[in-house]
Amino acid sequence: MQPKFLTAAFFVGAFWLVSNASGGLLAQEKVRIGYIGLSLSSMPLLAARDLGLFAKNGIQAELLMLTFQLSSVALNAGDLEYVAGVGPGSVGATLGGSSSRAVWIVANRLIYNVIAQPEVKTLQELRGKRIGVSGLGATTHTAFTMAVEKAGANPKDFIVVGLGPQQQQRALESKSIEAVIVDPPVLFVLLKKGFSKVLDIGAAVEMPVGGLTTLIKTLGARPDQVRRVIRALQEAKEALIASKERSVDLIAKTMKMDQETATKTHEMMALAWAGSGVPTRTGMENIVKGIQSQGRFADRKVAFEEIADPRLALQVARELAHKD
Repeated sequence: MQPKFLTAAFFVGAFWLVSNASGGLLAQEKVRIGYIGLSLSSMPLLAARDLGLFAKNGIQAELLMLTFQLSSVALNAGDLEYVAGVGPGSVGATLGGSSSRAVWIVANRLIYNVIAQPEVKTLQELRGKRIGVSGLGATTHTAFTMAVEKAGANPKDFIVVGLGPQQQQRALESKSIEAVIVDPPVLFVLLKKGFSKVLDIGAAVEMPVGGLTTLIKTLGARPDQVRRVIRALQEAKEALIASKERSVDLIAKTMKMDQETATKTHEMMALAWAGSGVPTRTGMENIVKGIQSQGRFADRKVAFEEIADPRLALQVARELAHKD
């Protein structure tokens, strides 16, 4: 029998009893976290809030849905303490002068796939065709470029078009584009409708998806706060992996999908998300390679320490008895 999530009310109530028995409630520090929108990689963030895991770790989190550009500006202006994301956008901002670092990741394995019109069976058949990505220069675009190169093809042979998440499925169904790069649940929806999977990007490219970015000054001034935010997110991720029944319900409700699709999504998610959340050199270096393959910062040699600080995630990993 699968373990179930504790309800947020029970979790917070139990935490209150334990805290008061030991001499008082743990002070709740207010933090603001920006995130781009509802996606699979945002599930740990939402679960940390809804399951009381931020509260358990002494964090009162205000989650703000913003575009990446607004989140980046707000982070550097001090209007946000954290941005829920690690990818080409956040790393590109760091390379562009933002005093920020990646401190935790949801996973190092992407679950993106190139899904094409039913008659298209191979990547080569998409040469000269339009392929929709969630944003030019974003994770999907960068990972696609690297996967194509690894497959022995030239990324310049494909026409990459930036589309919002809500536009991708409609564009494919209307045949205004020939392919899209998607992850669950849209992946399963399109496969069920007869569209063709032509490239598993995650199998070809190790690259972080989701995570947490903050400023160097926050790491220096409030390291314990950063550690507690990371711990809440890692605990939420592990709860999503372990508690299948409740996790499927949360995914179905949040992402507005049926139970069958949510179940398949959870199965793929549980495999891809296993791990401690510590940023790796290979994953971060691949983000930089992807950015540079698009002509940005192409002549710059980038050290891991310039874009990531894994120390607090490593500490949390030890606390939670991770070996990796």
